[in-house]
Amino acid sequence: MASTQEIVAKINELIEPLLVAQGLELVETQLLRPRRGRSTLRLFLDRPGGITLEEITRVSRVAGELLEVHDLIPESYNLEVSSPGLTRTLKKPGDFRRYVGRLVRVTTRTLINGRQVHQGILTAVADDQISLEVEGSRYDIPFGEIARARLDFTLKNSDKEG
Repeated sequence: MASTQEIVAKINELIEPLLVAQGLELVETQLLRPRRGRSTLRLFLDRPGGITLEEITRVSRVAGELLEVHDLIPESYNLEVSSPGLTRTLKKPGDFRRYVGRLVRVTTRTLINGRQVHQGILTAVADDQISLEVEGSRYDIPFGEIARARLDFTLKNSDKEG
């Protein structure tokens, strides 16, 4: 039986050309295979400016048919297609470049400047690192040290206090 990673790689190889042709980006593919019950295949899609419900519905139908024909997942499964949401995961250097100027939350593998979790404005992306402005200070974080990264947001109270 193929490993989950092998199946995901084959799914990506099959689905990505379909998405690219429609101007969409496959942000992430997850295949959850519990010991009991049905597996779940999740496809997270995006495009500059966001993705519409109609696009998600269309991709779900077409991808479902394509996956059924190629029979890449040996067991029964549920297909879920969605956008990555407001706090989308950042993995590739291109993901980081797209969101320069935005608030991000980065968890590092080791302490950097006494912290492992850094929330700040993504100010620059180089070949080997990102730069964050955190509380007025600049932090350079090598890609190899990033365990997890995602967009973040803050909710501001619009009512006047007092």
